[in-house]
Amino acid sequence: MRPQAICTVLAAFVLAGAPQQAPAQQSPGDDPSAEMQRHFAEAYNRGDLEAMADAFTENAIRVTPSGIFQGRAAIRGSFQAALALGLHDYTVKRTISRSEGSFIFNTGEWRAKLGDKPFHGYYTATVVRDGDRTRIMEETVTVAVP
Repeated sequence: MRPQAICTVLAAFVLAGAPQQAPAQQSPGDDPSAEMQRHFAEAYNRGDLEAMADAFTENAIRVTPSGIFQGRAAIRGSFQAALALGLHDYTVKRTISRSEGSFIFNTGEWRAKLGDKPFHGYYTATVVRDGDRTRIMEETVTVAVP
């Protein structure tokens, strides 16, 4: 597999998952994005494309090494391509979480494997209230240089 294809797959899957560390400025129970992140991680582990895309607002933006995806439909397509390649053992460690008004800003590191080869990178996500749900409005992901 070409390095560009591997980066595309990894970037498509990077999303704030269940936190493994308490947020820097909030207790885990006080962070409304924690439940959304847990649901996304569960959806990823069962390959539920619709639930993964539903973690984003309708007009969300994702910036990845493979491109810019605007809107839930485009984001769903990026996840579909990544699922087809078999990325697995996805974990996320959120290292910073802070609230500013109605926004929550999360930053952390992700890890995954393609076959038996490990990969990792970093992410930032802006989370907002969308009706009665908490969803990702903007996300940027990176793939760390091996």
